[in-house]
Amino acid sequence: MGSGADSAGDDMVVGRTNESEERTILVAKGGDGALDGYGEDFVLRVAIENDKVLRGVSEGVDAIHAKGTIAFPGQAAGNGVVATGANGVVGYVHGAPRDKSQEQQVQAGVLGAGGAALPGVFGRGTPGVLGYAQGAARDTAWEAEDPSAVLGRAGGIGVRGKGDDGGVRGESENNFGVEGKSTLAPGVRGQSTLGIGVHGEGSPGVSGLGPGSANGGQFESEAGAQLRLLPRRSDALSPPLPVTPSAIPVERGRGPELPRNGRAGELTALQDPSGTCTLWFCVSDPGEGPARWAQVLLGPAFDGRA
Repeated sequence: MGSGADSAGDDMVVGRTNESEERTILVAKGGDGALDGYGEDFVLRVAIENDKVLRGVSEGVDAIHAKGTIAFPGQAAGNGVVATGANGVVGYVHGAPRDKSQEQQVQAGVLGAGGAALPGVFGRGTPGVLGYAQGAARDTAWEAEDPSAVLGRAGGIGVRGKGDDGGVRGESENNFGVEGKSTLAPGVRGQSTLGIGVHGEGSPGVSGLGPGSANGGQFESEAGAQLRLLPRRSDALSPPLPVTPSAIPVERGRGPELPRNGRAGELTALQDPSGTCTLWFCVSDPGEGPARWAQVLLGPAFDGRA
C-alpha cells in the first residue's frame, strides 16, 4: 500500500498518515427524492471491529484522538474538540444504553452518562470541575483561592443540590465538613417547613464562636420561646424547699466586667480564678447609660454523679 496524502487535493489513504496544508470538510447531503432524506443518524463513524482489538500492551484502543495547538507567542491555544448541537458532546460508558430522548431533553454543552457505579462526568484539576452560570463574569482570582474539586459561580446560587437522602453532603477527616462564609448575611442558612432548620451531631452538636464582643449564638422567635432545652428523664426529685440563694455583691453598682453595649436577653457565664462559675443576664439595652446586667440566682450546688 502506498503512502498517504501529503498535500491538499490528494486522495486520503486509510492506514497511513495523511497530511494537508488546508482544512478538510465532510458535508452530509440528503437524497434526491423528497421522501428519501438522509439514511443514517451520523455523518462519520469511527469504530473497532467487535469492539475488540488486541494490542501488545494491556491498553485499550481509543476511537478518536484530537489535539489542538498549544499556546505560543501571539497565539492562544486551540481546542481538541469543538462540537455544536442539541448537546455539544454526548458520552456514554460501555454498557450504558443510548437514550436519545434524554439527549433531546437535556440540551447541554456536555452530557455524560455513566453506570450504576460509574460517573457521568469526571474531572481532575485545580479545580476538578468549574462551572459559571450564564452571564456570570469569570473570576480567575477566586478560582485560584484553594484547590477545590468543584467550583460554581453565579449571580444566584453557586452550587445547589437536591436529593432524597440529603441535598448536599460534605465530609472531612480533620476539618469542617461544610463551610459557609458571608460578609453581610448568615454564613450558613438552614430552612425546613415541618422539620428542624439546622441539625448538628457531634461533641458538641452545635458550637458558635462570636469574634470580639459578638455573641456566640442568637435565637429569636416570632411568638414562641427563643430557646427550648429538651429535658432528659430523671428519677423522682426531692420535694422543693424554700432556699435563700447567695448573690455576688455588686458594690456601688459595679459588677463584673460585662459588655456596656449588651442587648436585652443576652446570657453569659463567667468563671473566676477559683473555678466558680456564675450566670448573668442582660436586663436592658444601652440607653442614656450602659446596658444593665443582673446575676441569675441559683439553688444549692451539689456534686454530679451521672
